Amino acid sequence: MITDATCPFCKAWEKEIGTIYPKTDVAKTFPLVRISINTPLETFSKNSKAAIGTPTFIFIENSEEIGRISGFSNADTFWWLIEDIILLSSKSSE
Repeated sequence: MITDATCPFCKAWEKEIGTIYPKTDVAKTFPLVRISINTPLETFSKNSKAAIGTPTFIFIENSEEIGRISGFSNADTFWWLIEDIILLSSKSSE
């Protein structure tokens, strides 16, 4: 998660999802790491481009970015977008 302490959408995500996420099956495959917007992404992934806003959720598998969620509007949409990323990931590994 690319985040910024002043981001109201990051704060909303933390309130609605932050404590739940680590307890989910998704977190076993894609553990959450909070990264400041100012941290270079090359540390985590070979092919990730810079985030242009916060929050940005970058899903990495085998050191490659496989999906990204930019922004946060509500919990339902967030989980739906994660489902899409997981489906695409499982199809590409077949």
